[in-house]
Amino acid sequence: MPSKKFEKIRSTLHFADNTLCLPKDHPDYDRLFKIRPLEEMLNCQFGKVPLDQRLSIDEQMCATKMSHYIKQYMPNKPHKWGFKLYLICSLQGYAHRFEVYSGGGSKNNILPGEPDLGESGNTVVRLTRMVPRNVNHIIYFDNFYTSVPLVTYLAKEGIFSLGTVRVNRLRNCKLPDKNTIMKKNVPRGFYEENVATVDDIDVSAVVWKDNKPVNLLSTYVGAEPATTVTRFDKSKKERVDIPCPKVIKEYNAHMGGVDLLDSFIGRYHITIKSRKWTMRLFYHFLDLAVINSWVMFKKVNNIKGNDQLLNLGTFRLELAETLCKLGLPANGAKRGRPSGSTIQRELVMKKFRGPAQAIPLKDVRLDQTCHWAVWLDKQQRCKFPKCSGFTFKMCQKCRVSLCDTKKSNCFYKYHNLE
Repeated sequence: MPSKKFEKIRSTLHFADNTLCLPKDHPDYDRLFKIRPLEEMLNCQFGKVPLDQRLSIDEQMCATKMSHYIKQYMPNKPHKWGFKLYLICSLQGYAHRFEVYSGGGSKNNILPGEPDLGESGNTVVRLTRMVPRNVNHIIYFDNFYTSVPLVTYLAKEGIFSLGTVRVNRLRNCKLPDKNTIMKKNVPRGFYEENVATVDDIDVSAVVWKDNKPVNLLSTYVGAEPATTVTRFDKSKKERVDIPCPKVIKEYNAHMGGVDLLDSFIGRYHITIKSRKWTMRLFYHFLDLAVINSWVMFKKVNNIKGNDQLLNLGTFRLELAETLCKLGLPANGAKRGRPSGSTIQRELVMKKFRGPAQAIPLKDVRLDQTCHWAVWLDKQQRCKFPKCSGFTFKMCQKCRVSLCDTKKSNCFYKYHNLE
């Protein structure tokens, strides 16, 4: 029995206190209660970015081999073991919302007015709650999620959809089966389309023969107008053109948002190992936040017409350095450079003229924290743009030699301390 005199401390600091956790046999028990606040906070921030017209939904693996009961095995993924996440992403790889899979069988996440479409269908319904209705948004997903009740429900909500579909989910469909299509007398590129009305919603089902039959279900596009694609013919030993339905082109062009995000995380990610499953997911959430910020950084710079874009590795390095060195203003003065100043632009141009001393990041240079002047053993040239003076002083934090005479006052101009 804990002492009552420490109750105020215990109510504020929870080190190993599970009193706020519901019992495991409780119907409202949350397996992810330890990281749920962080997940909700990130989803709130990610969702503030306006949605594109075309979005894709897919699963993602947070790779780990630690022992935990929510760890999944997916043999078709490059990383087969780990925690599974569901994401809705834009074509550029921005994750607007995500959720961690913690096991099925719960009906508590179904809101009033939403149908029960099974585990995969309910996942799509939850992720699309943030999508505005009746503004021509289009959702793409694979055959793990696609079903006739799901696409009809989204169409009634004013959201178009397209996805590959499993044959056993198309009941009473007159499309040719796999054995019929794979016969040798059926040429490669053969396709057939069936259109039906389900709950007053027009639904198009298309089958196309490539290496294997591909079945797709859509509420906004069909097989026509068909185009051509190039494939290698083993009998002729050359590349030939075969017919390709319009729905195939649409799916291939707009389905890769989550896969693009996976490729970004695979290039640079946090490799710190931990035995706690919460820390592994925390590092993955941190990687998601960094990738989203980099995608938005590229998008804003493209709109502004800025050609000097940072690659992902350089962006992560500068972000880490800025977060480590950035501090609060020491004297409460206004942060940032004065309007019309060209100091940062001239410093960058000076860096590209030839071998020069590394300059600090702009946010570190202007944070007004711990920029002390230290004495040098030898006299050096002042690094301030358009200053040809010499000095014995250097900024301890920025490691840049600057003169601070009454005439030039470069030290204060460089740090915006005037």
